[in-house]
Amino acid sequence: MTKQQFEKLKKWFFEYVAGFYGSDARYNDDIKLKEDHTKRMCVDTPIITEELGFSEEQANLALAISLLHDTGRFEQYRKYRTYNDVGTENHSLIALNVLAEQKVLDDLDSKEKNIIETAIRLHGEKDLPKNLQADVEPFAKLIRDIDKLDIYFVMLNRIDELRSDPIKCASIFGYPATDKCSEHVVKAVLEGRTISYSEFKSLNDILLGIIGWIHDINYTATLKEIKKRGLLEKLISYLPAIDAGNIREPIFLTLDEKIASKK
Repeated sequence: MTKQQFEKLKKWFFEYVAGFYGSDARYNDDIKLKEDHTKRMCVDTPIITEELGFSEEQANLALAISLLHDTGRFEQYRKYRTYNDVGTENHSLIALNVLAEQKVLDDLDSKEKNIIETAIRLHGEKDLPKNLQADVEPFAKLIRDIDKLDIYFVMLNRIDELRSDPIKCASIFGYPATDKCSEHVVKAVLEGRTISYSEFKSLNDILLGIIGWIHDINYTATLKEIKKRGLLEKLISYLPAIDAGNIREPIFLTLDEKIASKK
């Protein structure tokens, strides 16, 4: 993908998102949450692609995926007033429908279009399929890494607000802002199992679940950024003391082992 092609996609995306803002401040704030998420991912993407040695064309393609991956979130929120796929619609599929209806990717060659569409479709799945096409796999893995990297940031910057505003917490996530941690979620994190959003019962379960994502990070470059930014320790500090104590050592051991094993 050329820089010019990416800039065309970027222009379309931000014009599309601008159409979702209205007069309601709370609604606008929640739309901006996802727009800002996309902007930060477009900053983080070159950091990781440079470390991975992507060509300029590959890096532009990765940027396009980061730009478009959450396109479906805006229509999802307009329609359902939540970002929770459980009980609404899969936001990845909404994104693909929007991109198809508006012919956003029609000027790209078929290979690049397939890579973008597949990476978007799979970015929110619990696990990636084992039989991914070789040309799709690095991009499908990368978008999942960069998405997780920024969701760590989003949670850290929003958790106090979400705990003090149960209505906002419920509207964004669909879960109550309670202090309870579900035993089955703690167990899954300790066992290194990825957790489906449908298994969460509270905001603390979401915290645990995203901390457990460390088992599912694909690239050393992403792991190093997580460690450099101190994201895991900050997230763990928001958990009840007993749960934080149970997971802190295993989580940091996993982080260091994964970095060491991928050098």
